[in-house]
Amino acid sequence: MDLFTTFEGRISRRRFWLGFAGIVAIAMIASLGIVSLFPQGAVLALVQILLSGAIVYLWTAVVVKRLHDRGKSALPWAVVFIAPGVVSQVLNIFKFGYSEVELAGTSILVPGVGAMALMWFAMAVAIWMIIELGFLKGTAGDNAYGPDPLRAMQKASAT
Repeated sequence: MDLFTTFEGRISRRRFWLGFAGIVAIAMIASLGIVSLFPQGAVLALVQILLSGAIVYLWTAVVVKRLHDRGKSALPWAVVFIAPGVVSQVLNIFKFGYSEVELAGTSILVPGVGAMALMWFAMAVAIWMIIELGFLKGTAGDNAYGPDPLRAMQKASAT
């Protein structure tokens, strides 16, 4: 559980991917529940903000520990990796930069140029983050943020 609750130490790529999968599962299940339980309006927006805040906290804990394994300080990297997605989510929740369009007799919200540009930027940063944290090796041996998580796993499997 410390994977999602602390910002100290280092994690391997394997634990990063487990954390990623766990957060995606939590977000999907919670989102389905929110859509079915709350009507459109202020209550839905408030619940979405609370859920997004909780998910950002969990994700930040995973990202910070993986950055530590790569030998990088959490600041500014966690901000670079997380802020575009948070801003995009806020725009989506409050429908800033969106306009209402009628399509086949149904009114839908469509992102404008600014909101769409931010979404594409956030996607590019997310891809960069996934490559940086999910595929590139961490620092071999101990570093300023703690012992090598791979060495700890090797010791545990040897006993």
